Amino acid sequence: MCRAVKGFMLDGHSLIVEHVSEIAVAPEDAFDALGDASILAECLNPLERIRIAAETGGRIGFRDPDLGVVIGRVGEYERGIRMTWRMIQNWPRVLSFDFSASGGGCRVKVMQSDFAALRGDGPDINDLFAERWDRWMAALKRRLES
Repeated sequence: MCRAVKGFMLDGHSLIVEHVSEIAVAPEDAFDALGDASILAECLNPLERIRIAAETGGRIGFRDPDLGVVIGRVGEYERGIRMTWRMIQNWPRVLSFDFSASGGGCRVKVMQSDFAALRGDGPDINDLFAERWDRWMAALKRRLES
């Protein structure tokens, strides 16, 4: 379940969106899926034209119909342990995925932060991303467990 972490607030807005999923695959399999453009395109609806070079320093880019063209780089890249995306345009700046073994599968913790560039007069952007990560990780779970 995804939530906007309320312990970290600025002007009434949470600064972090956090989501935790349990998926019945090895941590390395979940990690690989989050670095695979075709799987991301299937699971991260409505994002379009997803491209990712899944390696430290690799480029990532896509079109978000709500926010525009998004570009960034893969930061940390430790297979089956941790991957980060550092966005420089039109998205929250930091996205991290942490993986750990859990029972017969894995636990994936998603944390997204630094929403400052997206603040405005519209609805809370954190709520948009909290809803998206619930939907996106449910789609990834279905895809990987099928």
